[in-house]
Amino acid sequence: MKKEVQLFGILKEQYGSPVFIQVSTLPISAKELIATFRNQFQEVQDLPFLIAKNHFMVQEADLIEVHDHVALLPPVSGG
Repeated sequence: MKKEVQLFGILKEQYGSPVFIQVSTLPISAKELIATFRNQFQEVQDLPFLIAKNHFMVQEADLIEVHDHVALLPPVSGG
């Protein structure tokens, strides 16, 4: 099963937006989704980022469901 993930910042610049992550099952925890993303896109192994579900930040234990809108947000700077 593939889960669509919206990317922002440097992630969007590198991969475009959105990307599709191959997951075995849904629901999946946010922590597991991040690990799966890192495994499928090796270039981001050391890049920190947050995960949003349905436009709200989530904790690693929160579950991602089939119909959830998911976004990965790397750190940003600027004014």
